[in-house]
Amino acid sequence: MCNWNLALFVALPLLAAVSASATEPDRYPRRIGIDIQNYRFEITLSDQTDEIVGRATVSVSFTSNGVSVLPLDLTNLNNEGQGMRVSAIYTRAASLSFTHQDNLLTIDLPETGQVGSGVEITIEYRGVPDAGLRIGPNKYGDRTFFSDNWPNRARSWLPTIDHVYEKATCEFVVRAPGHYQVVSNGLLLEETDHDDGTRLTYWKQSVPISPWLYVLGVARFAVQQVDDFEGRPIQTWVYPQDREAGFYDFAVPTKQVMEFYSEYVGPFAYEKLANVTSPATGGGMEAATAIMYGENSVTGERSIRWRNVVVHEIAHQWFGNAVTEADWDDVWLSEGFATYFTQLFIEHAYGRDEFVAGMKSAAERVFSQYEDDPTYRIVHDNLDDMRRV
Repeated sequence: MCNWNLALFVALPLLAAVSASATEPDRYPRRIGIDIQNYRFEITLSDQTDEIVGRATVSVSFTSNGVSVLPLDLTNLNNEGQGMRVSAIYTRAASLSFTHQDNLLTIDLPETGQVGSGVEITIEYRGVPDAGLRIGPNKYGDRTFFSDNWPNRARSWLPTIDHVYEKATCEFVVRAPGHYQVVSNGLLLEETDHDDGTRLTYWKQSVPISPWLYVLGVARFAVQQVDDFEGRPIQTWVYPQDREAGFYDFAVPTKQVMEFYSEYVGPFAYEKLANVTSPATGGGMEAATAIMYGENSVTGERSIRWRNVVVHEIAHQWFGNAVTEADWDDVWLSEGFATYFTQLFIEHAYGRDEFVAGMKSAAERVFSQYEDDPTYRIVHDNLDDMRRV
């Protein structure tokens, strides 16, 4: 009770400075009557070009009658030659007509959707991503491919309903040069080397998540099976040059944090937890089952700063990933809970003084932000600029 009182003491002034709650949803148009069940992304990557070749199979269920089109977010080709070009869309029975303009792919359904029915649609496309998938060198100059979907950049390389409200399971089937390893959501089901020097890697995520949490990392990795938690693997994926330091840094406190949150909040929802270094983020990014950390996070020193980032991103596996806001206006909820539960674990593991200091520091950062930018908002209302999320 004392902990919650302190959290409220910190939170109430912040909420008073903005608004009690968002009263209208963000501006993203909801796809009424459509429930995506699963995405299967087959992606081919090359060292000769930054162009990706994709085939996405989308499994759809209908929750109302009369649905005639499936709208998906997918970035168009721009003046710099970046973006996606769709070559074909079809079901098992027929080719489908479509339009692709203003970054929206609108597919004419083969027949009108009815409650309880569904359809599986395949989209063939290719292009150079303008965002969402970062292709380029890491800090050691080695070529890499890493996703960066936050908050709505999955559409830059994956045809999806690119919004937090639409959760679905996903599969990534990646064919890439054989010197790379591939990490993604869920469990690894297949790794097959082919005679042409490529390797096919198949990951499957069986728990529905929002599209921005879909993750892909393709690079030369050193991989460690650190431990397991209730039968789920705990892994570390770092650059080979960082093997010793990275394995040391990420060895703790992942399992201890998972144990604490599972007891304090509820069961861990996913199939594994991997800590992965990436050039596509500066801090941490809580992709479900495979958390991405900035490539400079590995120091071999187990710094308090990066320890706290690890604790925070694992908290997001519960708050933000398993329990997700249905509207971009409410992202403050998952960030607020993750920030507070980070401090709860710190109190549990390192003592009351560190908890109090952490809560004070979090509050000071927010107040400082308001002083620097009086237009800053924690709680948005009817958000239409995703740069403000």
